[in-house]
Amino acid sequence: MTESQIDDRTTMAPEQRFGAVTRAEARRLLRKGGVPIPVIVAITAAVASGILTMLIMKSLASEPTRVITTTSVETGAFVSALVLSVAAVFAVGRDHTGQLGLALSLTPKRERLFMARALSWAALTAVSTAFVTIVLAGLGLVLSGGDFVGSGLLGVAATVVGSTSMVLVAVALAHLVGRAFGSVLLLIGVNVLLPLAVFAVGAMIPEQAAGAVDALVNVTPTPLFMRAISATTVEDLGLGRLLIGQFGLAVWALVLGGLALTVFRRRNL
Repeated sequence: MTESQIDDRTTMAPEQRFGAVTRAEARRLLRKGGVPIPVIVAITAAVASGILTMLIMKSLASEPTRVITTTSVETGAFVSALVLSVAAVFAVGRDHTGQLGLALSLTPKRERLFMARALSWAALTAVSTAFVTIVLAGLGLVLSGGDFVGSGLLGVAATVVGSTSMVLVAVALAHLVGRAFGSVLLLIGVNVLLPLAVFAVGAMIPEQAAGAVDALVNVTPTPLFMRAISATTVEDLGLGRLLIGQFGLAVWALVLGGLALTVFRRRNL
């Protein structure tokens, strides 16, 4: 067999196809050595926090309202996304310490491996968030006697999409840094310290510039995420606030993902 024929057979091997690589990466995340424990923690903590929120809201409301359902769904999604984001930066950072070399020996095309890993994280986040929010929405609908189904479904859809974008932001940051500890620091910086810093600067500048500072705060990932999952506000403020959050968070995920892919192509592993 000639060298070109061997190369052709290698190229056509099942593990080189994008779908097969993505399935392999998804299975790797759920096996021992992946992130099965953080996923279980994320789901458990999210459901528990959502139920607690539901009970608190029910004790405050004289009669069932849609807020009982939507607020609980948002709380559960926030907790789930937070745990999965931290798990993602640690997992991706750990991979960069040696595992990626083995992965690239099986899937030498870096773009394919990067996209497969990003898609596997997106799928894992979407499924986990969907499970959490469907459980919470179902409990909320039971408490409300089956009312507010539309609000519950909107909350589930918004939180699944928003949480997926948020975790992809974390995955991209981890690829950019290449180390778990540094990735966590950058994640905290982008999601917590950046909006706080912009807000602090805004307190020291003339009042005329306050609007610009508020605008800067609102386009950082954390405020965008809170908007993206805010099904509670749709009835009062309209769908625009939620859609702006979804769009802005998606832009962050795409831009950081593009930068991470560029770095991933050139990094020596």
